[in-house]
Amino acid sequence: MNIPEKVIKLLNSQEATKVLTSVSTTGIPHTVVIGSTMAPQPDLICAAEVMMHTTAKNFKNNPNVAVLVVKDMESYQVIGKVKDHQTEGSLFETMKKELEKLGLPCKGVWLFEPLEVYDQSAGSTAGKKIA
Repeated sequence: MNIPEKVIKLLNSQEATKVLTSVSTTGIPHTVVIGSTMAPQPDLICAAEVMMHTTAKNFKNNPNVAVLVVKDMESYQVIGKVKDHQTEGSLFETMKKELEKLGLPCKGVWLFEPLEVYDQSAGSTAGKKIA
């Protein structure tokens, strides 16, 4: 499934806040802000593993993920599944270099397949499925 262009733009914005939710095997949600979250192509979302102790454990046992991206009054939720975890390759190296500039490590990159997208902006379209 391809993510709508307006959502990709927000996911790739440095100014947007990106919140990622994983779920444990017992159904407990775990939510963290992951600034490195982005959409490198229309059918893919990725996030660098900087710390992610609980999140990575959850992803290894439960592939379900929700990504919320917010900037000002605009907000979207992408529901997806873990597709891969990379510790080498061009995407990993690119993210590693960017994080090194901030003094942060990059243990890996999680790749997510988007399945559904919802408009979560404040207003009459909140909760509407858009993809």
